[in-house]
Amino acid sequence: MTVLKILAWIFVAVLLYTVSQFTTLIYDLLNFQKKPLERSSLIVREILQEAVFTFISLITYIFGFINYDSLFMKKEQTKHPPVLLVHGYMMNRACFIYMHIRLVLDGFRVFTVNLYPPALSITRLSERVADKMDELAEKTREKQVYVIGHSMGGLVSRYYGNSPRGVGRVKKLITIASPHKGTRLAVLGIGKNAREMVPGSVFLNELNSKPIPPVYAIWSTLDNMIIPPENAYMDGMSNAPVPLKGHIAMLFSNTVYRHILSVLTD
Repeated sequence: MTVLKILAWIFVAVLLYTVSQFTTLIYDLLNFQKKPLERSSLIVREILQEAVFTFISLITYIFGFINYDSLFMKKEQTKHPPVLLVHGYMMNRACFIYMHIRLVLDGFRVFTVNLYPPALSITRLSERVADKMDELAEKTREKQVYVIGHSMGGLVSRYYGNSPRGVGRVKKLITIASPHKGTRLAVLGIGKNAREMVPGSVFLNELNSKPIPPVYAIWSTLDNMIIPPENAYMDGMSNAPVPLKGHIAMLFSNTVYRHILSVLTD
């Protein structure tokens, strides 16, 4: 019973945290962007879903310290190029576990990477991706890899794709809820990477001035972490808006997964 009580209190804390995020987003939409709320009756449902999926990601976080890639690998999975999953700010590989399993069941060789220490600059974190890509090239003998980046992971992957070690290595990049133009909530974060995600930062200006590799950007019209949500959209990319989905909930969304599968099998 003690464990259940602890979990219940953790869920309550996550729910309050999620409600505060959506309250900030809705206030911004109504007062600064002067936009009416679309399908407001569904917002409560989406808030609850986001809280549930955030709670799941939190309690599975510890499994992210284990490199479980080989547990799902099958020798016959050679139909498609490998897929590398790159997590977001203060997360780890475990946030992708649902999508990881689905991709494996659909015949993909899936790999993950942990970005650590979590407060490093995006430039430094991209070196973790570079090291992992070199490892994949040695293991799979593949020159190019599909990369899926969630949130900050999309920015890390974009930076890697333009770096000397990454040019020509990313077959396609899919970003999910990535703040390509920053998010106002980044001012509340800690670490150099949080400051780099503030809209108008030197890092974002430099990144967005560089050539954009083939990027498929999936973003939500009600992202509780990207304020305003349109900052996950960017000209020069293939943009796929998903209505009314929370930041973490997008990793568990069937709609998002269908977008990903269509890109990977195109």
